[in-house]
Amino acid sequence: MAPGPARCAALALLFCLLAAPAGASEQASPEPLEHGPFSSRNQFPLNWVFYSFPFRSGSILPRGACEVEVLVSYANTFSGSDDFLAFDTGDRKRLTRGDVDDIQMENPGESLFFMDTEQSRLSLVYRSGIGHRLEWGLEVPFITYLGGIFDSTIESYHNSLTLGNSGREFYDQDAVQMVLTWDGKTYFADSSPSSFALGDIALTGRLALADSPRGAAAISLAVKFPTGDAARLAGSGSLDAGLAAEGTLRGGKHRLHLSASWVYIGSWDLVPSIRPGDTAAFGMAYEYVRSDRLSWIGQLQTQRSVFRGQAQANGSLADYSTELLAGARWRGVEGRWSFQTALIENIIDQNNGIDIGLLAGFGLRFGSGVTAPASSQAFRTAGRPLP
Repeated sequence: MAPGPARCAALALLFCLLAAPAGASEQASPEPLEHGPFSSRNQFPLNWVFYSFPFRSGSILPRGACEVEVLVSYANTFSGSDDFLAFDTGDRKRLTRGDVDDIQMENPGESLFFMDTEQSRLSLVYRSGIGHRLEWGLEVPFITYLGGIFDSTIESYHNSLTLGNSGREFYDQDAVQMVLTWDGKTYFADSSPSSFALGDIALTGRLALADSPRGAAAISLAVKFPTGDAARLAGSGSLDAGLAAEGTLRGGKHRLHLSASWVYIGSWDLVPSIRPGDTAAFGMAYEYVRSDRLSWIGQLQTQRSVFRGQAQANGSLADYSTELLAGARWRGVEGRWSFQTALIENIIDQNNGIDIGLLAGFGLRFGSGVTAPASSQAFRTAGRPLP
């Protein structure tokens, strides 16, 4: 049984307290050496319209520092209910509304879905440290769906490794088709529903619980506002709000970042008869700090579906969606700029997530809190010089 909001909030707070190092100073220490995890969230299109926390470390921005970041994620998605993935007509084709109606008639009372698209999310992010323990941020996303160019490459790669294409070979390449049926109603998009459309804007606040050479912990609150158009799959049409706990453990050049979050999901204007379930997400990232300027990162993140617990939801649609990221983060002189890039792969269940994706982000930091990375000083103060 899914935990209620109170239990999720209590677990998140407990996680923060457990992640906080014993004897941490009351005031947050200078910015740590690590670069932090990738600022990523789940890439599946039906998860984009609802809020989820981007993965953050346990540290917050120092007082007086501001950060502006541009994040771009791009992913190829091909997934759907089993009948769509087995719809072999002997030649490549595009789905028609009649095809969808026929398949629905063969599955009465069940919700069906089909996602064949490449999607991009460009986010403009502003963050500011406003005290020893506080940070606030604003995210403005822009959503695009397009046919893309990677279908042929993905099919060739799958064929070369004899992995199979799970129905890709039955459909036209580089097309946009998106289907969701629910309570006798059908959403059917035969072309891109959005091109650089404004998504739902989110406001966040973070509170540092502890920060020391051994580790850091913070708690985050967020509210997502319905500024995107739900009919264009650019937003949900309602308010979402959530709580997250983030922690970082430090040892030599090694970092372990942990995150747990719960989000209350409002209504969904595209399908009003659905009462979306609240979501929970968990993340773990290992960071190897190669130098003050470079870190290598491997990251695992999973998110519970808003369709979980819905009696008529297709089984794959209601499952957790899990992704693996691998890449690097760079930092400029005195920490005034940063860059991150990662390859994203869906794992565990290939039928409720993307096939492959890319993440890239560039950030600028300015203000009175900008200094060179200071964790070496923090470690030396504690009598533990970096190796």
